[in-house]
Amino acid sequence: MSGPPPDLPFEVRELDSGWARVAMGAEGDLVPNRLARGSRCFGAWVGDELVGYGWLSANTEWIGELELEIALAAREAYVWNCVTLVPHRRKGVFRSIVTSLVAQGREEGRARLWIASVGDLESNTIQRAGYAPVIRFETASRLGLRWLKVVPAKGADPGLVANALAAVAVKPGLSVRRSKRRRH
Repeated sequence: MSGPPPDLPFEVRELDSGWARVAMGAEGDLVPNRLARGSRCFGAWVGDELVGYGWLSANTEWIGELELEIALAAREAYVWNCVTLVPHRRKGVFRSIVTSLVAQGREEGRARLWIASVGDLESNTIQRAGYAPVIRFETASRLGLRWLKVVPAKGADPGLVANALAAVAVKPGLSVRRSKRRRH
């Protein structure tokens, strides 16, 4: 990928292992395992300065916030762990990363890209990048247990809902199970 789509202020390009470690700072030790399983890291730049990063995966990945794996079908990818480095927040970095990763996935022939969002702040950016809510999660951890409520998003296509539920191997409704935290 060379340069951002025309309306984006930041150039986004794939990072090698060294730059991915720099981007992730204290979590840089996670980079070798992520790259080994086929995940790819992309960084947002202003000139020579790295200002944010995000990951694109076409294999099974762990969604840490939900403590679930997402198993991707052929021609699908998962956009995850998109982070704007602190001094550059609220400048459109996140939007550049997400929009560029969507463009990268499409360029590679991905028919569907999934993304998980845990906050309303990102939801407008994610929707402007072409995503529509499919399923919604509410989650909480207490006393070593994980409560997870799963509901289809209002107005979501039933076929997409079924695909999303299958990808994360959950059923609609409330479930409680042991918490499964892991670094990934």
